[in-house]
Amino acid sequence: MTLVGYGPEETRNAATIVAVGKQLHVPEQGQVVAIATALRESWLRNLTWGDRDSLGLFQQRPSMGWGTREEILNPVYSSTQFYTHLLAVPGWEKMRVTDAADAVQKSAFPESYGEHEAAARAIVAALHGAHCQPAPASGGGWVVPTTGTCTSGYGPRNGEMHRGQDIAAPIRTPILAAHTGTVIDSGPASGYGLWVRIEHPGGVITVYGHNNVNHVRVGDRVQAGQVIAEVGNRGESTGAHLHFQIENNGQPVDPVAFYRDRGHPSLCDEAEKRG
Repeated sequence: MTLVGYGPEETRNAATIVAVGKQLHVPEQGQVVAIATALRESWLRNLTWGDRDSLGLFQQRPSMGWGTREEILNPVYSSTQFYTHLLAVPGWEKMRVTDAADAVQKSAFPESYGEHEAAARAIVAALHGAHCQPAPASGGGWVVPTTGTCTSGYGPRNGEMHRGQDIAAPIRTPILAAHTGTVIDSGPASGYGLWVRIEHPGGVITVYGHNNVNHVRVGDRVQAGQVIAEVGNRGESTGAHLHFQIENNGQPVDPVAFYRDRGHPSLCDEAEKRG
């Protein structure tokens, strides 16, 4: 799905913030506080710059103990850190959104978070199933499953056939469902460590391997762009990455070509595809 008025990056980051909140059993009010904060600090973009050494969705600072640069630029990590600090604030649930946000952020402009409360509530409501609109028609509703550097591509590798596209990313980076479908496998798998397989209309199956943790179960109906797992380094893997595989009527196909044929922006630059 995509959120009305927001692009794919902002939608993906908002979905990650809400998904982490759900995983940590944070009430919806806390998710609203988190989204309002990210709207104020970064407009839901994972910024690599900011005031002094501020970074990421929440403009957290390595020098203030929020984590390393790499950690803060991982939306799952930064969201977890925000919620951890929010839950430690006594009585945050009864505070105004702007006060709860400022208790975590300690901003020079504490009232600014309240300006985004209405938008944050709309986003959280949408991500909980209301007022969503489908993924854009361009690309046939297919979305890129994670953000990262494409490394080993589809084709022969070390005398064997590599059946998918590897996308390197930090552990715990969100993995999204590439298209609407039904989960047919979710759990341990030989070689893949931990995988998810989703069946889509038209005889297409997508595979997501080496996951750190899965967020879906067999039988779940998922939407394009929904967080289904996190990048990991399980199984036969030499570094944190997503192994993304597409089977069309039982036959593996090149994911990069598959997306290109559907008019979707490529999964990676051709120069990096077989790195």
